[in-house]
Amino acid sequence: MKKLWVLILICGLFIIGCSPKGTSNGPVLAKIDGAVITKEEFINKINRVPEWARANFKTEEGKKEFLNELIKEQLIYQDAIKNGLQRDKEVEKEIEAFKKMTLIKGMLEKEIEKNAKVDPKEVRDFYDKNTDRFVIGTEVRAKHILVDTEEQAKDILKRIRQKEDFSKLAERYSKDKGSAKNGGDLGSFSRGRMVPQFEAAAFSLKVGEISGPVRTQFGYHIIQVTDKKEGRIGTFEEVKGGLEKQLMIEKQKALFDSYIEKLKKNSKIETAAYESELKALKLDLDKEKTP
Repeated sequence: MKKLWVLILICGLFIIGCSPKGTSNGPVLAKIDGAVITKEEFINKINRVPEWARANFKTEEGKKEFLNELIKEQLIYQDAIKNGLQRDKEVEKEIEAFKKMTLIKGMLEKEIEKNAKVDPKEVRDFYDKNTDRFVIGTEVRAKHILVDTEEQAKDILKRIRQKEDFSKLAERYSKDKGSAKNGGDLGSFSRGRMVPQFEAAAFSLKVGEISGPVRTQFGYHIIQVTDKKEGRIGTFEEVKGGLEKQLMIEKQKALFDSYIEKLKKNSKIETAAYESELKALKLDLDKEKTP
């Protein structure tokens, strides 16, 4: 129950943003015991609603319903303040954590999002120079065996090359129990469905070929492509949207890495002295709580 109160209080402090008693910025839409909800605040809040849900509040009835929700939240917020909940230690921790994340988000927007720009010419040039990367419709069907270590992967690969059955080895040794029961079969998939390292290996293989150990965050994979459906090169218009997003992500990542490096150079970071504490730390996230 306390978690719910924490969430509502945080929403009241940082999201609703009703103007204090006696003050307002622009036309007022509602007043609750002196605190006001302005047109500007209403628009800012509704813009935070996911785009797919926003259409529900464009009608007269929808706008009234949304305003009514803001009023409800403000009433709960005011009652929480009256009851001194803002002085509760757990609530204070939650508010501080939310403030921290809000400041981090604001700083990243200032340093990265506003500086990362992709020029239309840049998108077109990248497409023209890399058309082979925009093959669409290609699908592969593959089997895999997933293990924890490279040594295990190499041992199994050796056994496959000695003509042991791939499917039976997958059933016996693969950590991916979902596909293991089907002899390691993952079915057919297109680009963008698998993690990058796995995808790159799978799409580079010919039908019947078996990869060497492929490392991903899940462990080490041995991959065999069992079928392949060739695609075609997508037109610029077909791939433009995805390419713009890809280039934007790459620019944001480069700016982020540069920003972090700059912060590190200007900061004193100490970890070596506390290594033993880190090693001794046991994480049981369901049971263990910090004091």
